[in-house]
Amino acid sequence: MLSSFKWRKIFLLYFSLLSFSAFSQLENIPPNQDTAFLIESKVLHQPRSIWVHLPEGYSPSQSYPVLYLLDGDAHFKYVSQLTDYLSDYDRNRIPKIIVVGIVNIDRGKDLNIHYDLLNGKKDLSKISVSEGSGKFLKFIELEVVPQINSRFKTQPYRILMGHSLAGEFAFYTKNTLPGLFQAIILISPAIHDENSSLIGDFSKMLQRKDLKGKMYISLGDENTQKVNLITEQLRRFAPASFEWDFRHYKEEDHFSVTYKSMFDGLKFIYKNWFFDNYSSTLMTPEEIQQRFESLSKEFGYPIQPTEDFVNNRGYKQLRAGNIDIALNLFQQNVRNYPDSWNAYDSLGEVYMKKGDKKSAIENYKKSLQLNSDNADGKKILEQLQSGNKN
Repeated sequence: MLSSFKWRKIFLLYFSLLSFSAFSQLENIPPNQDTAFLIESKVLHQPRSIWVHLPEGYSPSQSYPVLYLLDGDAHFKYVSQLTDYLSDYDRNRIPKIIVVGIVNIDRGKDLNIHYDLLNGKKDLSKISVSEGSGKFLKFIELEVVPQINSRFKTQPYRILMGHSLAGEFAFYTKNTLPGLFQAIILISPAIHDENSSLIGDFSKMLQRKDLKGKMYISLGDENTQKVNLITEQLRRFAPASFEWDFRHYKEEDHFSVTYKSMFDGLKFIYKNWFFDNYSSTLMTPEEIQQRFESLSKEFGYPIQPTEDFVNNRGYKQLRAGNIDIALNLFQQNVRNYPDSWNAYDSLGEVYMKKGDKKSAIENYKKSLQLNSDNADGKKILEQLQSGNKN
């Protein structure tokens, strides 16, 4: 028989192991929302892989702008993480965005510019659409973009990113189909001497009366000649409706410049998006409406405030004692996000604060129908129904 002392030692050892086990359980890595599919391309006459990253909280009841990455296999991972980071509630620098990686089989064959022949020689005034970049652009326009629009909930706002040779292709794309992408990020574009006519074409494109959009250009510590020619055309011809910016990252080289460029490029495109979610500023429903009407006008499609944004403003008004304004905001959230349990939970709380017990009960019930795990809501509902809350 074991002595009482030994029993105590065993018990303490067992308790220690149990406690260690309880506090050292493995925390799983959050799953990503990446997927891939094949396009059986009729333009390229071969199957092509498309990679897609959906933003955190992606919902079929909402629609999202789309960022297209040339050289998708090289940039997909870090750009997907970057867009999630910048669109997170704490930062709120850009909206939730879908990222599409266009993967090449033969990069040079896809991206290099080819010219039609005239009397057996290259006609540098006519870029071929039956091979090279002309054919690849047709693939993107006629197959990639329509497939993304049919498979996912997208807004008519598309961003194209291209680096190096893909930067030249993105530049060619803007010249050829100015309306296909509303914003372009050119990172160290490798404009070949043979293709210098692209810069002349660019100046003509900039003088279109209907031109709108945004362009962000960056360069590492490398030859600035071609980029200087591009920015000179922008200074001379870009209308006010076409916003642009250029950054020279002298501390980066041709290959390391991409990350900073994407970070700054997305912030440039969405420079008017940011609002500090931790600000103590109170906003009325009218002020929120004005803000998002302005964003809608800038980006060319209806943009409604996010659920978190309105919920945050509602609670700020509630804490300030402005119950009717808070009620208005929470009602707006329920209208815009009828499938959100949290929207009904917040609306139930403001009705409870207002003394409208019946409406509070109705909204807490709706919240629990949408999310039966809402423990706090369940507890409050029980208190309301038992008469413990006014």
